[in-house]
Amino acid sequence: MDFIKGKFLISNSALKEKSFAETVLFIIEHNEEGAFGLVVNRPEPENYLDELPSLKNERGITKIYNGGPVRTDVIFVLFMGDENVRQEDGEKIIDGVYMGTSFQLLEKLIEEKAPFHIYHGYAGWAPGQLEKELESKTWVVMPAKKEIIFHEKPEIVWREVLFEKGGIYSYFARNIKDPFLN
Repeated sequence: MDFIKGKFLISNSALKEKSFAETVLFIIEHNEEGAFGLVVNRPEPENYLDELPSLKNERGITKIYNGGPVRTDVIFVLFMGDENVRQEDGEKIIDGVYMGTSFQLLEKLIEEKAPFHIYHGYAGWAPGQLEKELESKTWVVMPAKKEIIFHEKPEIVWREVLFEKGGIYSYFARNIKDPFLN
């Protein structure tokens, strides 16, 4: 099995679990110990930040994403950068996209007006679990792109990546309510 760090997982529409229905996950890490990713197309309602006044009031944050059902008390930041990003600021996941977890990083990104998204929680898989889900066609895999991660309209991202995947996925994304009926 090839590891798929830096790829998207597009949920099969047969996947009805609330946490993953019609989601696009960005795989941050995948190795023999398991996998870790963030749902990139699930923004929380605006009033969600009322629960996190330190983010909303002190830092002026207006949007946060639900990264997944595990450890929803933990914050992750995906941000755009180039090869000048310092290792202490974040880890490069794919070209132009880095991940960090510190409030100092968040303050720096706000000050620099850099593009970023904040996520609470993540999706995680035990050793071999993701591989079994891939074998059972729970997910469609494709290369990740920063334009999708930072898309202005996350509510259309699931169909957008299916369309971009091409072939039969493109046809179904455009013409059928459930692209995985075939």
